[in-house]
Amino acid sequence: MTTSTGMPRRARTLRRVAVGALLVPLTAGCALQPNENTLPGQVATGSDGYGVTVHFEAVENLVPNSQVLLDDVVVGTVTAIRVEDWHAVADIRLLDSVPISDDARFTIGQKTLLGAQYVDVDSPASDGQASPSTQLAEGDEVPLVRTGQAPGTEQVLAGVALLLNNGGLSQISTITGELTTALDERQLDARDLVDRSNELLGVLDNTKSEIIRALESLERLSRGLADDRDVIARAIDQVGPGLEALEGERARLVDAVTTTGRASTRAVGVIQASQEAILANLASLGPILSNLGKAATRLPEALKIAITIPFPAMTTEKTLRGDYSNLFATIDVSTRSLADLLLGSGQLPSLQSGNPLLDPLQEPGAGGGSGNGGNGGNGGQSGVGAPEDDDAEGVNDDEDADDGGSCLLGFLGDC
Repeated sequence: MTTSTGMPRRARTLRRVAVGALLVPLTAGCALQPNENTLPGQVATGSDGYGVTVHFEAVENLVPNSQVLLDDVVVGTVTAIRVEDWHAVADIRLLDSVPISDDARFTIGQKTLLGAQYVDVDSPASDGQASPSTQLAEGDEVPLVRTGQAPGTEQVLAGVALLLNNGGLSQISTITGELTTALDERQLDARDLVDRSNELLGVLDNTKSEIIRALESLERLSRGLADDRDVIARAIDQVGPGLEALEGERARLVDAVTTTGRASTRAVGVIQASQEAILANLASLGPILSNLGKAATRLPEALKIAITIPFPAMTTEKTLRGDYSNLFATIDVSTRSLADLLLGSGQLPSLQSGNPLLDPLQEPGAGGGSGNGGNGGNGGQSGVGAPEDDDAEGVNDDEDADDGGSCLLGFLGDC
């Protein structure tokens, strides 16, 4: 009995020990993760690579054993990921045979919409032309400024949802309909608008240098104003009292402007009421100014006698010789001369300044007109000069006398 019962008890004990031995590794295996250990066959995990440390803001779903790609070629492996100072730090192994510049950029990408993530390397010197001093080496660190992350699946889906729900996609049909209505039967105008816009852009492109110079000048002006900011501030402060004075005198200024307006209105009324009289006076001044213009060349000659009457100005130096004076005068008391003088249709004989023996007066009627009235431009000289010119001037003087009446210079013998 003892022997028969001992065998089953020993067998049960052995079974219990075997089950316990199996449970220990199984229980320990529950805490093991495949990505915590470097899997066989990974790139650059052996002596053929070197390690660098890369800092990321976030790694999302990046896990150890993820691939590192350069121009879509696997050049390394992510060996570990940890957290330092509120950002992620990844330990990466890279192949020695692939030169990577020390200013390369590391970005976390995703192969497909639901695929695994990887680290993409953008190296300017990936063609192998970088010198060893500018390449990444064992123990180098890549800072946050040279790392990034491509949009993940969650971000893409969130953006699509925002566009479909609240992005205004439903208004596209309304916008398209409004544009169609606005451009209906206006295609030529729209095309012309596009052409003119193209011309405008061309002009702006051709004058961009001038625009740039104008902006630079404006920038210099702004800099000067900024340098003189204190002066401008003081000027504004000093203008304040003046503005207050103007504010105090505003009522008077307004009253002055109003009074000036009323005066202007009244002046316009006066001018309009007296317009005909003013025009008539101006018309009456016409003949007077015309006669003055005609006598403009003869007036200086007449003044030679008017100032030194009865001696012409050109003979005053020869008038007085010692204690006596010489005077030659011709007085015409003929009937015609007296009639012309009294009736106002003629003129006085000109005072003779020449030699009366050599230059006698012409008889009345000889040479066309009075013997003395023909020389109106010599200022007191009668019968001197060419008779033909005197006759012509006498005819013009008679025409002037007929047009304007008695001449104002008739007393001086110059009309």
